[in-house]
Amino acid sequence: MLNRLVCLLLLAVVIFVWPVQTQEATSDLEQLREPARIEAAAAAEYLDELSYRGVSLDAQGIRVESLDGGLIIADHQGDQVFNPASVIKVATSLAALERFGIDHRFETAFYVDGTIDEAGVLHGDLILSSDGDPVMGTADLTRLAREVIRAGVRRVDGNFVISGPFTVGNLYSRRRVDPYVVRTLRRIGVRVPDEVTHGPVVGRQVARRLSDPLLGILFDQNARSNNTTADRMGEAVGGPGAVEDYLIQEVGIRAEDIRIQRTSGLRRNRITPEGTIMVFRKLTYWMESHGLYPAHVLPVAGLDRGTLRLRFNSRTHRGAVVAKTGTLVSTDDGVSTLAGILYTEDHGPLLFAIFNTRGPVLQYRKFQDNFVKDLLSEYGGMPTINASTHRFGS
Repeated sequence: MLNRLVCLLLLAVVIFVWPVQTQEATSDLEQLREPARIEAAAAAEYLDELSYRGVSLDAQGIRVESLDGGLIIADHQGDQVFNPASVIKVATSLAALERFGIDHRFETAFYVDGTIDEAGVLHGDLILSSDGDPVMGTADLTRLAREVIRAGVRRVDGNFVISGPFTVGNLYSRRRVDPYVVRTLRRIGVRVPDEVTHGPVVGRQVARRLSDPLLGILFDQNARSNNTTADRMGEAVGGPGAVEDYLIQEVGIRAEDIRIQRTSGLRRNRITPEGTIMVFRKLTYWMESHGLYPAHVLPVAGLDRGTLRLRFNSRTHRGAVVAKTGTLVSTDDGVSTLAGILYTEDHGPLLFAIFNTRGPVLQYRKFQDNFVKDLLSEYGGMPTINASTHRFGS
């Protein structure tokens, strides 16, 4: 009986005490996972300056975090959605890298499925195949079409088929692309049907063009903030909805925190500063896993050509920032954004997102630059290993 009583007492201890200990251990683990927060003096000064200038702080958002997410340095409405303008091009770039890979070259080609007689009549179908080259120009299409003539085709008595997400010049919707391609072929001497059909690739290849590698295309797109390339890049990935789905499913952004209408950043896209940080974190780790850095697809401020060429270009700051700008003069009463990576001595790479709306776009840029410079000064200045060393491999 005594032994049984002891066993019952031990069982009671296990039943009632162990869950409490487990709960305490779980609570401790959750606390360890919760990021630490510090208040950067630069952030307070930035917000004070905006308020002093009469800008509504409700229309502004900022978020600054350490690369590993363990430290939040600044946060003002970081969980509210704003218009990111061209900063959304970074999400488009990331989705393209995931889908195609860094060395991908877009291929555009013509195929013939049938026989060509002595009069140049193709008894069968002519197929234009594409995986979405976002920098295919009108002159490139003309050169490619001339190879069809050299293959002996002058008239097509079958179908003219376009297979895949073909875009050209500043045209990226099927409604505008299809008739343009028909006109181009006829202009150089290949008679094709008025109506374009869409289907798979069959037959033999008679003409082919390869683009430059994806990495270089993305860098040029982001450095110069090329809207046409970014919209067409989005089409190659699957359209704005596909990029949006990627951000939700693969990056982990909540569905209510993201909306993409144009993959270039034009119109009224939406994302939170916090979600933007998640995009840059994903990009950074993805690039590092492939032996690269964000500066291989984004400009180094003050050094690379494009929208950041004249920003952060002093000796103290040149090489400290790799980022993407965004500007919409009239949408949402004026939008100016800056998001990227700031290399600091004390805290390593810091991810930042600065969203300004409903105010003076040009003035916002000055406030953004001052804020980032103050952050850099507050956290030890620029380290020896910075964005410029990554970009130029020195």
